[in-house]
Amino acid sequence: MSPTRQRTLLVVGLVLVVLAGLIVWAFGGRPGSPTTAETKPVIATPSRTAPTSSSGLPVCTDVPAEVDDTVAAVRNNGPYLRPRGDGGTFGNYERLLPRKPSGYYREYTVEAPGERFPGPRRLITGGQAKLGAEPAVWFYTADHYESFCELVVG
Repeated sequence: MSPTRQRTLLVVGLVLVVLAGLIVWAFGGRPGSPTTAETKPVIATPSRTAPTSSSGLPVCTDVPAEVDDTVAAVRNNGPYLRPRGDGGTFGNYERLLPRKPSGYYREYTVEAPGERFPGPRRLITGGQAKLGAEPAVWFYTADHYESFCELVVG
């Protein structure tokens, strides 16, 4: 085999090894690092076996304790984690919540310890006449709007 061909094969092999390493790293399989399941707390996520609510979404189970703090802030009109953002209109662009007129839903940040602020957790309310008023419906997302469950608030 010629030296040029050997170098070409060596370079191609190195490129393939680097690409494979990048793919493994990008999908969380870094050697020596914890897996996603180990780094994220157990939180409420919709499941196919969870009972459904009047909205048709699963009912939340095992929500993190920080949700209670956000519910209290919503009912008391603060203090909010993001004073300029919390209480703002949630557009439901993902169309995962029941369709309602624009302005029906409001969004609030739920603290997510160990996550970069503001984190992925949100509480979405519906049917609030004004800030501080009791919402008609509550939804929770642990994964920044990729899925929702309906929160039963007492």
